[in-house]
Parts: sequence; structure tokens; C-alpha cells
Amino acid sequence: MSDRSVDTGTVADAYLALLADRGVDYFFANAGTDFTPLIEAFAKAAALNLPAPKPIAVPHENVAMALAMGYTMVTGRPQMVMVHTNVGTANALCQMLNTNRLNLPVLVAAGRTPFAEDATKGGRSIDIHWTQEMFDQAGMVREAVKWDYELRDAGQLEAVVDRALNIANAMPKGPVYLTLPREVLAREVSNFTYGAFAQHSDATAPFPDLNAIDELAEVIAAAKNPMIVTSQLGNVPDAVDAVSDLAARFAIPVTQYRPRTMNLPSAHPMHAGFNPAPWIAGADVIIAVECEVPWIPRLKKPNDDCKIAHIAADPLYSGAPHRGFRADFAITGAADKSMQALTQALEARLGDGDAGVAERRGRIEAELGQQSQERTARLRDMSMIQPADPAWISHCLNEVIGGDAVVMREAQLDLNYLERSEPRTMFGGASGLGWGLGGAVGAKLAEPERLVVAAEGDGAYMFGNPVSAHFVAAAHDLPFLTVIFNNERWDAVSQATRAMYPEGYAAKSNSEPLSSLKPSPNFEQVVTASDGYGARVEDPAEIPRALETAIKEVTVNKRQAVLNVISA
Repeated sequence: MSDRSVDTGTVADAYLALLADRGVDYFFANAGTDFTPLIEAFAKAAALNLPAPKPIAVPHENVAMALAMGYTMVTGRPQMVMVHTNVGTANALCQMLNTNRLNLPVLVAAGRTPFAEDATKGGRSIDIHWTQEMFDQAGMVREAVKWDYELRDAGQLEAVVDRALNIANAMPKGPVYLTLPREVLAREVSNFTYGAFAQHSDATAPFPDLNAIDELAEVIAAAKNPMIVTSQLGNVPDAVDAVSDLAARFAIPVTQYRPRTMNLPSAHPMHAGFNPAPWIAGADVIIAVECEVPWIPRLKKPNDDCKIAHIAADPLYSGAPHRGFRADFAITGAADKSMQALTQALEARLGDGDAGVAERRGRIEAELGQQSQERTARLRDMSMIQPADPAWISHCLNEVIGGDAVVMREAQLDLNYLERSEPRTMFGGASGLGWGLGGAVGAKLAEPERLVVAAEGDGAYMFGNPVSAHFVAAAHDLPFLTVIFNNERWDAVSQATRAMYPEGYAAKSNSEPLSSLKPSPNFEQVVTASDGYGARVEDPAEIPRALETAIKEVTVNKRQAVLNVISA
């Protein structure tokens, strides 16, 4: 493996060359005065055809983070986001928190306000270089990232970049944060040499303790009603096949509670929906796989004699300050390897002809069949109900997008009516709103031939900085479809208030304080500022045709499209 080198230039030149060598395709950024050495380095790389990630200017840091999230969701490869000192970091923080909980490996860098007051190249040159400086800029993000550091010298560059990538990619994956002083970026270097990334390999994925897997298999083999609950095992695509195999062979129903990824094909015979509570009521074993919150204790708890197993890269979810779920087993292991090992352990005990498995299979398939019939019956006459039911909008969307479309879910999109069969075709959030639009643009950047859909609530759409997101999509020819489920309120806030005070004043009011988002803007007009297509839909019967028209705009006319659908 031969070394690479930058013969002459600056630390900024070497930084870009190193990122490109390490597989970073894009550099999403909202620039400030701290970027000047990097802007010069990008211009130099373009003029001289030198290796560098492609720079993407993004007019808001929230969207820049979301672009990296969407690209990484679809590809699994970390990308670079850079923001402007402390103020850019503050704007990016919401999605850094989201990225942390979604276990997405994103590299976040920020300029550090210049520190030199003399004639040092890159030193302070305008007033904000005094007013923006903080004692501990990284302190803002330390709870949202796995690692933070400030680059201090050119000699550190290779080790620092590789360590950032290694830590971001180590399971459980997550964002890292690097500050880059302008003076350091501006320093001249000659014969800067760096080795191949293979010399700084990523950490291997955690393999489960097979003794613990055997003990758990004994418990499952003796159980009558085992169940699996997950939220994001689909972050490891091979885990989808692994859990599918396990559930099918041993008739174990799988529920997905507030799923952040596509975890199980919709047509799987053991797909038990998205509400674990009814299954928890009768479960004697619960296997929570990459599921930080497998149930809500105040609403439904497992029976006292139910055995609980948590399986994850970090089964204690050590980033959560308080988490008190019972655990008879806490098994550290990547989801794919753990499910494969558990399948092998159960095969040794149950084989393929176990009478208990056969009885459970018949019982569960009958119950799930009944639920499917009820969902189908619910759709009857729904096209006549106004405003449109979210389930009807979800069904109509499902009918037209195709199985390979990528769906970003930041709305009331009803997953019971959205059929997904492949990993990395549906993603949800985990913390702050406002990632869906930028996430869709990032996914489209990664998969330009696929249809990408952002399903947004009206509040989430506003949170997503739509002017910025639509600008980037137009600037880089990345048409995608946005469907706004517009119920003119903060639905989660309203529902939480009514749950706590069902007979209260807010529940009886016509317009709940701090929950109402009336009068609703004409969201469909925002995208037209970037030459996109926008339409408003009020009649539920018109939704199928409106979706077909919007998708034609995206796929044939290559224009981004927004449907503002008035919903219940």
C-alpha cells in the first residue's frame, strides 16, 4: 500500500485530499469567514483537478445536517458537514441530537473563531472574531456526539481524520465533532504524506456472547408467546433478513414501535404491526432488538413472570440518562450476528417440526389475517371522509410510489398502509423535527434514479427550512416529492395534552393554546420559488390523481413537487 502526498499547499488542501481518499463524497456546508482557507482549497482543487469531496452550499445548517443524514441513511457511508463556528453549531445541534439517536455516522466540523490578534495568516480580521469566540465551543454538542476534538497542528491531520471516521463508524454508530481553527487551516505544508485508510481500520462489529444466546434460546424454546420488538435493527441491512428468518421459522411475531428504519417486510407472515402493547399483554418472552423504548411503562408493562431480553450494540443505551426497563438478558451484539446466532441456537432445540411452534403459527396467522381484513375494511368509504384521514392518504401514496421508493417519514403517515419490502426504503426520526426535507434531498443525491418521498406534517415542513431545502434540490437537479399531511396543528402536542387532561379546557376548546397552527400557510407555493410544482388537495377523492400528477412532475419533468393535503 503506497503512501499518498500533497506536495505543496495548505492544511486545508491536505484536509480535502484526505477526506476524498477516505471515501467522503460530499462536503455539505454553510460557510462563514472561518472557511476562507477551505474555499481557496476547493477552488484550487477544481482548477487543478485535485481530489476533494464535492462542495454543496446549503443556506441553513439544519438542512446541511439533514442532507448528510439522508445520504448516510441510504448508503451507510459517513459524509462531511461543516458549519460556521459557534452560531452554525447552534443551528446544527437539533439534527446532531437526531443523528446521535439514529446511530448515523456523520462527520461534523466547525470553524473555530481565529485566536491570533497579530499578523498571523488566518488570524482575526473583523469584529466578530472577538464576539463569536466561546470558552468551550464543543461544550454545546458534547452530549450529542461520540467524540470531539480541535485540530492543533498539520502533523495531527491524518490521525485526527481517521480517528473521527473510526469512532463515527464504531457500533453503535453516531456523529463526531471537529473544530478547525482558521490559522491551522491556513498553514503552509510541503510533502504532506498520508497512508492508506486500511492502516486505520474501523472497529469490528460486536459479536454476541454465545453462552447468553444459548440461555435465551432455552427460554424462548420453552415459551408459548414470545415476541420481538424493534425500532431500528434495519440500520444493519443484513439484520432484516436475519430477523425475517428467525421470526418465520419459529413463529415469533415482530412489532415495530415508532420505527426509525424499515425492519421487516410488510408482507412477512409474522409482521405484527406497530403497536407492541397488545402483544406485550400476553407475552412470556420479549426480545427487544435495537429498541431503546420497547414499551411505555405507564401505559402497559409486561407481566411479572415475562422474561425480557435486550439485544443491541449497546443494550444498556448508555447515552440515555435514565432508562429503567427490566432486563433478564442484556446481550451486546450487532443485530444481524445476534439474530443469526439466536436462529442457530433455536434450531438445535426446536428443529422444523415442533408442535408448539406449529400451534403458535396458526394462532398468530389467524389473528394477523383478521387484523388485515379490518384494515382493508377501514379503507371502504374513506375516500368520502373530509378532511382526509391520514390512513387514506397513506394508502393512496402506497398505491403509486412503487416498492423501491425511499420514504422519509416525518408526518402522520400510517405505516399500516405503507408496504415496504427492502431495507433502507423507509426512515423515521428519533429526536428533533426538521430533518425530512433535507434527508430526502440527501437520499436523492445518493440514489438519483429512485423516487424519494418526504412525508411531512405541516409543522415538520416549517421546521425543515423549506426555502433552503428546495433551493439545494433545484441547484443540484435533485427532484423529490413532498406530501404534507396538513392538519393545521402540532398533533403530538395536542394528543399529549388531551391524554393528560381528557376533560380539560384544552380538549374542549376550538383552538388549543400553543397547539394550533391556523391559519395554515399556502405551503404549495413555497416550492414554486425554486421552479417546482405545488398543489393543494382538499377533496380526498382527488388524492390519487394529484399524487400521479406530482410524481409525473418529479420523474418525467424532473421538477420537485409539493402536495399540500388537508388532513384530519
